[in-house]
Amino acid sequence: MQSPAILGSEKTLVSSKRQFERARSGTHIIFDVGMNNGDDSKHYLSKGYQVVAIEANPILVERARARFQKEIAAGQILIECVGIVDQPGKIPFWINDERDVFSSFDRARAGRNGMKCHPIEIECVTFDKLLTKYGVPYYLKLDAEGAEPYCLKCLQPTSLPEYVSVEAEDFEYLVLLWHLGYRQFKIVDQMRHNSRFPDFGNDNMFSRAAKRACWYADRFKNRFSRVPFARGCSGPFGEATPGTWQTFEEVAYNWLALHFGHHKRGTLNHFSWYDFHAKALPSTDTAQVISHPAKTRCGLENVVGWDRVCNRGKELL
Repeated sequence: MQSPAILGSEKTLVSSKRQFERARSGTHIIFDVGMNNGDDSKHYLSKGYQVVAIEANPILVERARARFQKEIAAGQILIECVGIVDQPGKIPFWINDERDVFSSFDRARAGRNGMKCHPIEIECVTFDKLLTKYGVPYYLKLDAEGAEPYCLKCLQPTSLPEYVSVEAEDFEYLVLLWHLGYRQFKIVDQMRHNSRFPDFGNDNMFSRAAKRACWYADRFKNRFSRVPFARGCSGPFGEATPGTWQTFEEVAYNWLALHFGHHKRGTLNHFSWYDFHAKALPSTDTAQVISHPAKTRCGLENVVGWDRVCNRGKELL
């Protein structure tokens, strides 16, 4: 038997879809892929955006539908309880019994560090189906525990979200963004969303010590204080993210230094974790990039140091 929250949300589903259709050419729409507990969606709603929230875990979806009853009825948010894969159908989804955020279609991901998990069957779709249904979003947030490549590979270079963010756990994600036509990037520290400390570098022992001290202070603040962005949030996006937009090479260098354990290089903190953010070029510039595609290496032969990146990134550092 379905819960009252789910039954109530289904009654407003049709009207919500109609309101989304009417708003396509007006209010910007955000895709929250990997909604989790809904904190990111709440932030986007508070800024006046309409939200398509996508979450495979039905437990989290039921809670979110109860949390956002008013917003669902008003057509501000629509929650899709589906998984995103490369082939549609029903697939086992592993629920992490200790930390919902780690639930995944990959059993190893869901059961990391020996945590308990159990499987359920989930309806899955390809990401292009959601793009056809709702249109290309203004901002695409990806935090889907392994489904990120399926989403990125469905985007079209001639019609990109203006902004996109993806958890920086794999260098492939940055390469996919570059190949799509994104040319402005940031790598954002997920611990520093609420920080007021300067972002120290790694070039000497004093700045590294200061960076570590600030990290502990930020961690304490995030855990025990009332902050704008709760733990686990993806934080601000677009022009609200800290720092200036960088090139592919700059972000790649910093990520590779962190990944290969060169903690005295770059600007990143090896205690923290990061998201890649990307900003699309104006449509005319994007068209120019796509009209002159590169001939080899997925369009990356002109990226400085790409041969060395392919060689496990060590020489680039």
